[in-house]
Amino acid sequence: MEKHRLKPGKQSLNILLRRHGIELKEGTLDKLWLFHGLLRENNKDQDLTRLNAFETIVERHYADCIIINSFVKKWPSDMLDLGSGAGFPGIPLKLVNPQINLILCEPRKSRANFLKMAIEKMCLHGISVFEHKVTTSSMRQPVDGVICRAFGSIAETLPRLGNSLKRGGKVYFMKGPAVKEELHNWKSEEYKIAETHFYLIPGSTQQRSLIVLERC
Repeated sequence: MEKHRLKPGKQSLNILLRRHGIELKEGTLDKLWLFHGLLRENNKDQDLTRLNAFETIVERHYADCIIINSFVKKWPSDMLDLGSGAGFPGIPLKLVNPQINLILCEPRKSRANFLKMAIEKMCLHGISVFEHKVTTSSMRQPVDGVICRAFGSIAETLPRLGNSLKRGGKVYFMKGPAVKEELHNWKSEEYKIAETHFYLIPGSTQQRSLIVLERC
């Protein structure tokens, strides 16, 4: 029997998030639904996301980005979202953790413009857009934390953070299960593994991992 699909709407969004183990406050749900509308309205050429089905977007974008909140006791106060794209994981992370000061790093102009527009429409504060690639020369603002989702290998990413991540700061890598092999072959004298979490997005078959590294 074909599974009944929910019609897009704020209440359907809430139902789906609960299916994936996520409870949002009413005001947060309102802003996430507003963001969803902006995402769909500005994604006619699929430059923001190639996902189209409402339930798939909720599962693989919103739930995927919010569920990691259950693994982190306290987020760093100042963070970079490296390779934010259409705002993932940065926008959902900011919505559920408004106290974080967050910089969305996205060099592609069309996506950076979308992020700035979305921030304005949602009346978010303590969040900005860095419209360049993050390298040791381009980003020199020291922060306490960096997060990236499906961005690149750990070995390729860490050298780019040399001038932007404080000693004792943490890097949060959102990846799939294949990261186990990547970690097996990875060595560093500058970073240590602080936490590893391997899990399924509740109510789905999507295998995910959150790898937290701390700069020594």
